[in-house]
Amino acid sequence: MRLSYPLLISTSLITLLSACASTPPEINTETASVFSTLPQATPFSHILGTSFRGQLSYKNNQAYFTPCDDPEQYPIQTEEPLAEIYQQIGNSQSEPVYIEFAGEISFTDKKSSSSVVTRIDKVHHMALAKSSLQCAKAVDSFSFKATGDMPYWRINIHENQLYFAAKTSNQSYTITNSQIETDRQHVLHATDDNDQRLTLKIEPGQCYLSDHKEYWGYTTKVESVDGQFFGCGELGELDNDQSYTGEYLSQAIQQQEINLSLNDNHTVVFQQGELSEQNIKTGFWKSNTPDSVVVMLTKEGDKNIREELVFKREGLSLICTEINNNNVLTPLEHPISFDKMNAKHGDIDSETIQVTRQLSPQQLDAPNQIDVEVQKAVRQYFKIHRTDPKNTRFNSVRFDLNGDGKEEAIVLLDWCSSNGCEMLVFEQKDKGLVFSSRVSRIQAPIEVAQTQHFSWQDLLVKKNNQWLQLESDGLSYPLKVSDAKAIDAPLQSTGVLLFAQGRPTTWFSIK
Repeated sequence: MRLSYPLLISTSLITLLSACASTPPEINTETASVFSTLPQATPFSHILGTSFRGQLSYKNNQAYFTPCDDPEQYPIQTEEPLAEIYQQIGNSQSEPVYIEFAGEISFTDKKSSSSVVTRIDKVHHMALAKSSLQCAKAVDSFSFKATGDMPYWRINIHENQLYFAAKTSNQSYTITNSQIETDRQHVLHATDDNDQRLTLKIEPGQCYLSDHKEYWGYTTKVESVDGQFFGCGELGELDNDQSYTGEYLSQAIQQQEINLSLNDNHTVVFQQGELSEQNIKTGFWKSNTPDSVVVMLTKEGDKNIREELVFKREGLSLICTEINNNNVLTPLEHPISFDKMNAKHGDIDSETIQVTRQLSPQQLDAPNQIDVEVQKAVRQYFKIHRTDPKNTRFNSVRFDLNGDGKEEAIVLLDWCSSNGCEMLVFEQKDKGLVFSSRVSRIQAPIEVAQTQHFSWQDLLVKKNNQWLQLESDGLSYPLKVSDAKAIDAPLQSTGVLLFAQGRPTTWFSIK
């Protein structure tokens, strides 16, 4: 499968559309020299200003971009200091890194080994592949996020909410304006429920987190009641094409149903006819103007192609009005209309990150031996809070809650009553465990749900004969179990049980 979702389009479609077309326009001799062996009436459109993500690699000092889930490598052209940024992140030129950038895709000269070339205008994020969620990370779960070290902190902005987390606390703030442009300095002000103010200063610029081998396209500064924090940031929703994404349906070609999918990663699915007879082409899409969509077809199997479909937007419909095949633009006498339908897999909450994880049922019991790394993390947590934990004991289990391949530590303290115990969650980072969440009065066992929010698995618990679902807000789980969402039954459980035997019978000293 190429470019996450392959572009499926039968050869008969181009043939039928061309047969319906009017006489091709005259050749423009001034531009024909660009492709000397091809007639040219109208240049191809460019896929402008789009944000892409995938892998960056080097071969013979030439940079290449490999989009998510696509094995094809496309040469890169850029005026950005790409090699300099890469050297700060990668260990060697043979090691690919994850990259997110704003740029443009254009057709190359037909004699080139690649059908398209990628131009990088601005690098938003770069990281070692092993330390990043890469293509599994959803960019629609935040409009901006930032993080920093010494001390560790992070921010997630979603719509008009700003979530701030440090080692000692998690706070939610309301902001008046969360729209962030790529080329400007911004100052955002936010206020929490206690009228405490937080100011976030955002400025485009090179920013590195050397400990995590990450590059970010923005520098950030936070001023709050907890002090000043400095770090890096990146955009999430990097363009305004979300209104175009979705499923479209047409029955205009030989009474055959045609399904058109415009995906949020700017890949396309065009499906016509029976599966066994489908021809597969791959490419990209972009709304270059408010009322048009351009689809570039770049590959047909292993063959490079140069075809372009031009759609006009009318309400919720897309109408194919023109075909550009090897720079010959052919208008259609009978345009093909595609009506927007509901999402193929049902409507999806934008806060739910679409990361498919195959989790096998398992029961994780409280161990009989102490986890020294967890003990150190809990001790540090109490130290930051200036609290003496000498009379507090703990036990813990390990499980990867956020799908990054590293096991978090889920800790129960012996602060227990009939209503449950105190729970701490520590996220596993390269340098160790970092505090993530605190949940009061939680009952064990705790079930891991199939659903996710902001890449973190939801948790299912039962209290007073009522099932509750704890969802991450991008920074932490709810502080109080009573704030969790009530559900009828844990129908979406993975079968993974944390503290499967219930409240631990063995406790360990923190000191």
